Amino acid sequence: MKYCNNCNVDIVGKRKLCPLCQGRLTGDKVQDEVFPRISFAYKEHSTFLKITLLISIIIASISLAVNILLPQRGAWSLFILGGLGSVWASILTAINKRKNIPKNIVYQVMTISAIVLIWDILMGWKGWSINYVIPFVCAFAMISMATISKIRKLHIEDYILYVIIDGLFGIVPIIFIIFGFLDVLYPSLICIVTSVISLSTIIIFEDKRLIAEIKRRLHL
Repeated sequence: MKYCNNCNVDIVGKRKLCPLCQGRLTGDKVQDEVFPRISFAYKEHSTFLKITLLISIIIASISLAVNILLPQRGAWSLFILGGLGSVWASILTAINKRKNIPKNIVYQVMTISAIVLIWDILMGWKGWSINYVIPFVCAFAMISMATISKIRKLHIEDYILYVIIDGLFGIVPIIFIIFGFLDVLYPSLICIVTSVISLSTIIIFEDKRLIAEIKRRLHL
């Protein structure tokens, strides 16, 4: 244990200076820190984030430079910058919600859906966002959750959240169809069928555990 002659206190840990007066500590014996080290998500993925950031800067810089040299083709570099921003929004969402896979997937779907809607509006609203992208993203999210649930063997509490998410992902395309927002139906129909199959699989094979958990939550 180290000692501060100025403050007359013992200091635990590997400090060289006193945390109170910043004076040099005496003593040779080193003990473990009192407080545990906290690992931050961004530190855990720092190498990946740094490489991705460098690649993003390179792509953005080259795109802007080429666009300035060829202005007659329009401001196409803005779309590349928007795409890079979309990728970063998705990455940051994944890191922030990494501990809860179902919630992570929901936030990813919400982020991607919001981004493609904004893009579609900025490009003059062609409807491709709700005709194709959102239904396919929802279908892919449900397939991903089904695969992850089998690999990770989720708890029954996660399955309940999984059922709610599947239901919502299946309802969204139905709303689009009912209100006549769609020009192309097959992507939304694929999404609805995926939702029905996924829900049916959970209800058929996890029925007892689901019922027991619902009763427990409702105190029945």
